Parts: sequence; C-alpha cells; structure tokens
Amino acid sequence: MRTALAIATTLLAALLWTAALIVDPEPFAAAPALLIGVGLLSMASVATVGMIVVGGRWAHRLGFASLGVTVVLALARDIDVVWAAAIGTSTLATIAILSPTVTRTIRRLPSAAGPSPRAVFPALILVSTPALLGLVGNAASPWALLVVCLTAPGIALLYSRVFPGGLIAIRLAWPALAIGLAPWLGVTAGPTSALLGVIVAVLAWDRAVRASYHPPREVGTTFPIPPELAPKEVLDAAELDDRGRPR
Repeated sequence: MRTALAIATTLLAALLWTAALIVDPEPFAAAPALLIGVGLLSMASVATVGMIVVGGRWAHRLGFASLGVTVVLALARDIDVVWAAAIGTSTLATIAILSPTVTRTIRRLPSAAGPSPRAVFPALILVSTPALLGLVGNAASPWALLVVCLTAPGIALLYSRVFPGGLIAIRLAWPALAIGLAPWLGVTAGPTSALLGVIVAVLAWDRAVRASYHPPREVGTTFPIPPELAPKEVLDAAELDDRGRPR
C-alpha cells in the first residue's frame, strides 16, 4: 500500500509542480520553466516504472532526486494555492518513498540479469538534464537550451531501447552538443552543460555500457544424437528410419 502511495504521490508532485509552472513560470523564463516541467515528469515517470518493474535502487534514487527538484522550486517560487498543494504532495511523497515499507521492496544488490549500474548512469543523467539545466538556465539562449535539453531524453531512449545509433549518440553526439553549445548557455548553465557532457561521455565509454548495448555472443556447438535416442516425430519429419538412414 505504501509503495503504491509513494509512486502515486511522486508522480502527482511532478504533475502539480509542472502545473504551477504553467500557471505562473516566475521566477523562471519560459524556456527554463518548460524544461523543468519536462525534466520533472521524465524523472518521476522513469523512477516509478523502475520501482514497479524491477525495484531498482537507481529508480528509488531517481524518484528521490525528482522530489529534490521540487524542493528547489518551492524555495524559488512565491506561495500560492498551487504551491501549497504541490509542497504538501512533495512532503507526503518524500515520507512515503523513504518509509521502511518502500525501501524493503528495493533491491539491495544489482540484478544478476539486468544491466550493470555503470551502464544505467548515463541514461539517468540524460533524463535529468532538462530539469538540471532548466533550474540554472534563465540567462541562457533559449534555442541553445532547448536543443541541449530536449535531445537528452531522446538520446537516453535510443540508448536504453538499443536502437541503431544509440551508442554513438550517447558517447559522441550528445556530449559534443552539450559542450559545443555551452558558450550560448550563459555563465551558469554553460559550465553545467559542459560538465554534464564530459560526465556522460566518460561514463558512456565504460566497458559495461558496450557490454549492455552489445552483449557478448558465444559460438554455439552441436552434438550428434544417436538415431535410437531421437524422437520418432523428428525422424519421421526427416524421413529417416530408426537407424538414421533415408527411407
């Protein structure tokens, strides 16, 4: 029950704060406000799906990070009715997500069947990029900020779904974009974007990332089976007798 409450309130908090930004984006400019909303919804959605499906530690931490973004918004915005409803929901979600009932459902060790945590980190950084740069991007050029931030979740999707080009995009294309457009992002968002680009590039060149994207393949071997041990329907389909000879 508390796990469902934590998931529901985490999503609801992201929705309420996004609604608050739509109603009144101050003190953020239009582009940063849009990106904060996109980032919040992306982080909360990925976190809740991860907690439901795999109970991953990364999902739990991403959900907690999305609630941290809402705290920053609460400190930056004026108090109104939407603010009160959103901060109440964020508080409830924080209590629920840190409760022992929820933390007991989270894996303590990485899944043996799943990707390595080092392979997950680059995608999580990309999903969080719109919110992170939106918070510090008031002085940035809107077009540069939108290009860097809106491409980040898309490349995270390409990489996580193992689409063609996803590995090159996360290793080279997006880091180059984040670093190359840094001069147009201002004195705060620019260095932040460049730093995120460097971090993603370094993490994406880890061996665990390549192994997760292209799992190693082993050459299979075959062993002959005596005809006497082969099922009769197999012999019949091959038109062989019980000694393995053509009929």
